Amino acid sequence: MAMIIKNNESATSALNTLKKNSDSLAKDLKKVSSGMKINGAADDASGYSISERMRVQLRGLEQDNANAQNATSLLKTADGAIRSSLDILKTMKEKAINAANDTNTDIDRATIQKELDQSIDQLNDNADVTFNGKRLFDGSADTGHDVKQTIVKALNSEWIDSSLQLVKDTYGISFQDDTATQRDMKLKFVNTGGNDLASVSWMQDSDGHAQDLTLNVNMDYYAKLDQTDPNGSTASAGAGFLDRTLAHEFTHAVMASNIKGMGNLPVYIVEGAAEYTHGIDDERASTLLKLDASMIADRNTKGTQSPKDEYAYVVGYAFMHYLNAKGGHDGMAMKRLMSTLVSRGGTQAGLDAAVAAATKGTFATENDAMTAFQKDLAAAKDTKSFLRDSCDIDLDNLEDTGSATGSKSWNGEEADDKEVVLEGQSTSYWWYPSARKTTIEGLTMDWGDYPPPDLTNAGFRFQIGTKANQNIFAAFSDIHANALGVRSDEGKNVSVATRADAKRAITIFDRSIRKALDQATTIGALASRMSYTQSNLTTAAENVQSSESTIRDADMAKEMTNYTKDNVLMQAAQSMLAQANQSSSGVLSLLQ
Repeated sequence: MAMIIKNNESATSALNTLKKNSDSLAKDLKKVSSGMKINGAADDASGYSISERMRVQLRGLEQDNANAQNATSLLKTADGAIRSSLDILKTMKEKAINAANDTNTDIDRATIQKELDQSIDQLNDNADVTFNGKRLFDGSADTGHDVKQTIVKALNSEWIDSSLQLVKDTYGISFQDDTATQRDMKLKFVNTGGNDLASVSWMQDSDGHAQDLTLNVNMDYYAKLDQTDPNGSTASAGAGFLDRTLAHEFTHAVMASNIKGMGNLPVYIVEGAAEYTHGIDDERASTLLKLDASMIADRNTKGTQSPKDEYAYVVGYAFMHYLNAKGGHDGMAMKRLMSTLVSRGGTQAGLDAAVAAATKGTFATENDAMTAFQKDLAAAKDTKSFLRDSCDIDLDNLEDTGSATGSKSWNGEEADDKEVVLEGQSTSYWWYPSARKTTIEGLTMDWGDYPPPDLTNAGFRFQIGTKANQNIFAAFSDIHANALGVRSDEGKNVSVATRADAKRAITIFDRSIRKALDQATTIGALASRMSYTQSNLTTAAENVQSSESTIRDADMAKEMTNYTKDNVLMQAAQSMLAQANQSSSGVLSLLQ
């Protein structure tokens, strides 16, 4: 081995090893001191990138959880307001029931009215609740200005319910009865011109059962619907109130569902029964005054050109009132008539038995009743007297339409054209169906393809995901007094000033409670969903953190082992470097 001093290869080698060990020890120190095995991209480029993405996701999930907690607080605020309103509405119904009792005088009812007025004001205070300056019950869930949307909301909220309840009160039949063979109906908006404002159509199978019930709303009339009128008025000439038209048509629907072979009944019976439900003393007074033998002879000519097109309606309506009068004004004549038709079917024998039941045997058959009807008409001083004396149809009394549940039928208080089908005080009460199919009083309505409301800029969107569109949408109905149907848009409160008013108020409060409960259910469902969301977010954050820890966190036992090893190696390298440097000094002995 040569003895050289210029290039000490052993020292150089030891120095390089010392440097490597020093670098390794520095890395070990960084890992041990930070607790992470990846402290920068240089440590593990792909691992660093993956773990940083996970950290971004983790921070997003933590913020999502905070968002969900804030949303839950908002929902609790809304829930508190709606529960308070429900308590008020329950008290108001209790007061209305009290006012409907005739142990009270009108002075007592006026006192009750004062309490109701204050309660209605409190409903408005509850509805003005805010969260972080944002109004909660803004009515965004029911937004929309399209006429079809308005009709759907009205049908869903009041018109179907009112119509079916009116039919049940009149005839004692409904879609909830065991005899109902068809409980599904589809809504269609049509443009058919003609005289049909709205109609219920169906097919009758070979066994006489109704199939394919369809509610057709003729937009040639109702395109100009007044969307501020709860009764459904329109600027189209001759249309009348849509709520009364629907009461007529739903009478057909319930009869068709319950009466086997209903389509075989005489037209004047079918149409008369439907007209009797809501009364026509105001709408067809002029035709009623023309009632004569020739009109009776043409009573089954519905569908021909005017004026005969009205004959089935007018003769049938007067005949129903005639049967009711001959049945003794006990409030059960029409129920007996319909119950017998349901049990016997739409045959002539069934109709004869129904007439006999309605009149408690005064007439044995339909023909007997019609013969007596014509005889009494011929014997009367004039048609107006016949209608008043034999049919209880007093055309001078404009406060009652002659409906089955009105005063002229001896079955209730006076009800005019706006009262006969009961609605709340404001169209703000109406709200959309919760699904494409909903069930109302046993009838499942298929709402078809009505134009959905545009909620792009409405409601609340709670961001609960790390992507832009991962949010929960919430929109609430208005719960101010007018939106609950207890105050009109003009500021008139629901009244209990008379017994009749109090009776109507009971139903109005029932519907107000139904809407408030619908909102409470919506809020409760959202709160429950938000609870699950928070749980999922917490679990997701834990899992992401666990995965990120696997990639980035140091195994301290392993790293301490590496540190100890590299520390010993560095000390050994230092010692060897000293030895290598010492070896060059041997050359000096040659110089002595």
